[in-house]
Amino acid sequence: MAHLSENNRKLDVKYILIPKPGDLVEEIRGFSGVCLLRLPPCEPSEKAYKLEGIESIVSSVANALGKEATLIILGEPIDLVHIHQGLADSIRYQQWIAIKRSPLIEGGELSALLCNHWGALVHTKYNAPLRHAKTRIKYTYCPACGRTTKDYGGKKHTYHEYGTLISDIWRDIDSELGGDITPIIDRFADFFGIEQYCELRFFDLRPLGLKRIAPPHNIETGKQESYDLPETQESRLILGDCLEELQKLPDNSIDFAFADPPYNLKKKYCGYMDDLAISEYFEWCDKWISELARILRPGRTCAVLNIPLWAIRHFIHMEKILDFQNWIVWEALGFPVRFIMPAHYTILCFSKGKARNLPGLTGEAGVKDIFIPQSFNSLEPLAELFCLRADCIRRRKSLQVNDRGHLTDLWWDIHRLKHNARRVDHPCQLPPQLMYRLISTFTKPGEVVLDCFNGAGTTTLSAHQLDRRYIGIEISEQYHNLAESRHKEIILSLNPFRKAERTLTAKNSPVPRMPKVSYEVPKKTLQLEIKRIAKKLGRLPNRDEVIEHSKYSIRYYDEYFASWGEACAAARTTGMSEYPLDTLEKRKTQLNLFE
Repeated sequence: MAHLSENNRKLDVKYILIPKPGDLVEEIRGFSGVCLLRLPPCEPSEKAYKLEGIESIVSSVANALGKEATLIILGEPIDLVHIHQGLADSIRYQQWIAIKRSPLIEGGELSALLCNHWGALVHTKYNAPLRHAKTRIKYTYCPACGRTTKDYGGKKHTYHEYGTLISDIWRDIDSELGGDITPIIDRFADFFGIEQYCELRFFDLRPLGLKRIAPPHNIETGKQESYDLPETQESRLILGDCLEELQKLPDNSIDFAFADPPYNLKKKYCGYMDDLAISEYFEWCDKWISELARILRPGRTCAVLNIPLWAIRHFIHMEKILDFQNWIVWEALGFPVRFIMPAHYTILCFSKGKARNLPGLTGEAGVKDIFIPQSFNSLEPLAELFCLRADCIRRRKSLQVNDRGHLTDLWWDIHRLKHNARRVDHPCQLPPQLMYRLISTFTKPGEVVLDCFNGAGTTTLSAHQLDRRYIGIEISEQYHNLAESRHKEIILSLNPFRKAERTLTAKNSPVPRMPKVSYEVPKKTLQLEIKRIAKKLGRLPNRDEVIEHSKYSIRYYDEYFASWGEACAAARTTGMSEYPLDTLEKRKTQLNLFE
């Protein structure tokens, strides 16, 4: 296991055989430890079929647990969705952890991506943030250059020598839901090895013989015939409310509908706030999702991006009117939240009736060279472990190293926009690579792509570059105008996603944007100075103590760092090397011998 849990005591694991559901409830009644349930896996052809009665079984377990218990359910996405939806408010949702599936389940069909993950749904009986041991995942290393897969650049002094904090996507453990999951059980036994708990009880529900049942809907979707948009509805951007404008579009007229809606997390957008009451939010979402289903052509795909908790609710509505294709896990590391790094973003893919064979899998996508990093390929993702350092990429290319992997429903090679030079003035911008992959997977050249929350235009711009027709709907006049100006850049043979100097006001995290400064003293030097002081004092220093002991003026600390926590980042950890520790020791020995 490539993890390290700090200050923990591994839980005792008790394996319990359950011949019938009633015995399960009796085994955990009043139990306030960690309860782990394993559900049966499904066949590829049954990925839209849920386990019959599983909601009531898990709900009974949740009701019987003690008030401090943690409940973990290991299962397929379809089952975890319905289990969460059936749980009462007396238990609190904490995490959906995506776990890499190995080996891959290949269904033999071309109408969906290979299923490359299953999940762990974590709830607690207590109404507070999840309690667990601080856990780190060991660094991985590029097989081509031997350095860490991620390039930490000049921030290595702010990272731990062992690895990074655990996230809600586990790719370092290869496991199959129906096979040996001992590494998963052991990780949870470490992860929850805190003073509150002593025991983890593991229940394998596969012997119960639960059957799978078909989705609830049986809606006529019409003939799968060609439908061309009227000339008046060729590629265009529309300024207006998404519901009002969607209602104006004809039935069966869109080849790929994409939505990245406001997440109702109280973010500030230009002209409106993302802060509806949750019931109003989902009622509104159901309306535009239903409109997307109406205008979608038979056999085509609707994709909705959201956080896993909201995706569960979208799934419940979408499966009533559309057919499930894929739960795509996009590993897009976000702003840190406590000691679990949020990385799991869900792209729900549903088709209108039986899905057609995906153009990206049949060779009909017409992929072309556009302005993208040389390491990225829309339909041939970067294989795991390979790094993105320019020198390593060039070397791999010159040596003809095969650094490509399979296109599945687990995407780790598409990263958020991190540099302001690639941003425009919008708080939530998707990387164009995400849209290149989605559009290339689900459409052919000339087909119609729609985004009803088009924002600054990433979707329609990507469609434009890939020779697809597009319709983008946006309620903000500022963002609408911004998208229009960027489409004009494509006509002028400019890359709308190029680096450029811009004045930005929008922000997607609570950390304030620091003004540009010319550093008289490097930030790394200042952080290491605080680490020196901390070592001298035996604890983290406060501001007054830095004034007293530092070689440098406090002015630098005040002006260069967004917070005191950032200034103390190096003092709170060990620092790391981009080479494995054993390799580093060998390199030091070689250097000493050379000297």
